[in-house]
Amino acid sequence: MHLTRPRLHPAVIDRSQIPDVERLRAALPPRPRPRAATGTDDVTIELTTVSAAGNFDAYIDIGFSGQSSSAPATTLAFDSGNSMLVVPSFAAITAIPNWQSTYKVLATGVKEPWGCTANIVQGPIVLNGGAYTIDGVEFYAVTDDSDNPTANFGAGVPTPWSANGWNVNGKIIMQAPLSYDTTRPFAVLSYAAASDVLAADGSLKVDNSSSLVMRASQPSNFSFFNVTPKLEWMSLAPTALSIAGGTTAWPGSLSNPIAMIDSGGGPAFLSDPDEVLVKTSWPDTVSCPGWTSDSTKCNCIAAELGITLTDGTNSFSYTIDPSKLPASVQGLSLVMCEKNEFMEGKNGMNIGGLSVLVTHLAIDYGGARVGFKTS
Repeated sequence: MHLTRPRLHPAVIDRSQIPDVERLRAALPPRPRPRAATGTDDVTIELTTVSAAGNFDAYIDIGFSGQSSSAPATTLAFDSGNSMLVVPSFAAITAIPNWQSTYKVLATGVKEPWGCTANIVQGPIVLNGGAYTIDGVEFYAVTDDSDNPTANFGAGVPTPWSANGWNVNGKIIMQAPLSYDTTRPFAVLSYAAASDVLAADGSLKVDNSSSLVMRASQPSNFSFFNVTPKLEWMSLAPTALSIAGGTTAWPGSLSNPIAMIDSGGGPAFLSDPDEVLVKTSWPDTVSCPGWTSDSTKCNCIAAELGITLTDGTNSFSYTIDPSKLPASVQGLSLVMCEKNEFMEGKNGMNIGGLSVLVTHLAIDYGGARVGFKTS
C-alpha cells in the first residue's frame, strides 16, 4: 500500500483512488530486471509516478533482506520534503525468519514525524528487486495498528542531519536512506516527460518510466548550491518572484525566507505575511483548492511564474510556463496565502512539484547540496 501523510504538500492520491492505482500498476509492462550493483557503478532505481487532477507524486518500491520472494514490495512516497525513511509496518520485518540476525531495534515506542508510534530499526534496505542493497540504514518502522500508516522515502538533505530534529537522546540521528551509500553520494531525479507522467484530462494515470540514478561522481551540467544550514527541510532562499512576466515585490522584507525543495506533487505555494501579493489582482486568478481551508487570506493563480533561488553566493532562475505543460496542470500554478499552513510557520515558499516538471533535480548527500538544470 502506498499511503503517506502530507507534510510539506497536501495529499495527492486519496484512499478512494488506491484500488485503481494498484490495478493500473499491475497492468504496466514489466521493466527488464536490473543487474546487481557492483563497485561504484551508477545505479538506476525505478520510480512509479501517479497523477490525478493536475497533481503527481512519485513512488519507490523497497524490500527487506531475507524476505521471501513472494512477499509484496513496500511502496513508499518518494519525498524530497522529508529527510528520513518511514516504513508502514514493523511486522513486515518480524515476519522474516531469523530477522534479528540482520535487523537491530535501536529504540521502541517513539513517534515518527507524522505521529505514528514506531520502532527505530537499523539494517539493509533492498531496492530494484534485490539488485541494489543499502546497508546500515536507520529508519522508522511503524508499529501502530493503523489504517493509514506513514509510508515515506525521505530524500532531502538538511545540514547537519540533526537539524531535522528527529533523533533519540542525541544518539540516533535520522538520515535519508540514500545517504548511507557513501560510494554513490549523488542522486539524480530523472522524471519522464510531463506529457507521459500526466494525463491530459486530469484523470488518474500511473507511469513507470521515471527513475532515480545514484552516481559516484557529480553529474555534469548541474548547478549545485549549498542547502540552508540548521533547517529541517532541504531549502535554498528565494530572492525574486515574477508573475505573468512581471516582477513582484515578494519576498521583500521577509526575515530569512526559505524555498523548500519538495518533489511532491502540486503547485508552488507561499506565505505572504506582509500581504504584498495576496491583496493584488493577478492575471489568471482561479478558485483556491480545498486544502487551503486551514490557511488564511489565500489568492490562487494559474499564471506563468519566474523563480530565483540562491544559497547566498550563487543563484538559479527558472520559469514555470503552464502553457508548455499538459492541460491537466494548467489550472493552478501558485497558491499565495497570508499564512500558508503547509509552510510549517516559516517565511517563504515551497517551489512545488511543478518545479520538478520544468527543471532537473540532483542531490549531493556528501556535500549537503542541491543541484538544478533546465535542459
